[in-house]
Amino acid sequence: MDAYQTEEEQVASLKKWWSQNSRVIILGVGLGLFSIAGWQVWKDKTLTHTLEASDVYQQLAKSVKDSKFDAAILFADEIERTYSDTPYAALAGMQKAKVQIEQGDRKGATATLENVAVTATNNSIQHVARVRAFRIRVGDGETKAVIADIDSLIAEENGLNPGEFIGQYEAIKGDAYRLLGDVEKARYGYITALRNATLDRRIIQLKLDDLGPPPVDFGDEKTASMNAESAK
Repeated sequence: MDAYQTEEEQVASLKKWWSQNSRVIILGVGLGLFSIAGWQVWKDKTLTHTLEASDVYQQLAKSVKDSKFDAAILFADEIERTYSDTPYAALAGMQKAKVQIEQGDRKGATATLENVAVTATNNSIQHVARVRAFRIRVGDGETKAVIADIDSLIAEENGLNPGEFIGQYEAIKGDAYRLLGDVEKARYGYITALRNATLDRRIIQLKLDDLGPPPVDFGDEKTASMNAESAK
């Protein structure tokens, strides 16, 4: 407003401005309050939903611990059906796969783990599920298919990246090649796994040692370097 307006002119200008803009302001304030209230309702609903999922998961975990496998499957299915949008869905899938293995349903366990590997929002859980699925498949004789899948993953095809789990994937390749009778490639797998291993170094080293000493002409300079690294 003009600083030289009289007081009466300023009051008149304010009244005119308010009459022209009051509806927009009131509407804006109302929408703002409505949005805040809606956000709070959504937040409360989401929290309640997650707490409910937590309760069902606790019942699932207890059923698994008590070997009540039929009940565990029911709880896992309930979480998958009703609470798939919560972090408990992936955890429930891991528990369900464990139960399926106990019940001898290895194909079902593999399918459950592969679903977790695709749908889990946590990257580490995705890898853990995929590693477990690969191990089951190797045990079931799908050695060549697993090797191909791991090679694809390590090559970062289809948007996948092995990350810090590359050591575990290489160890599985070593197991697969060993079952195929290809000792040299199994040795390569275990040596590569040792270079990238974290918690399972001792197990991989035992598997490597069990293959016996490598032949004199085993590998090239790169392999020699890998052997030196694994001996550290």
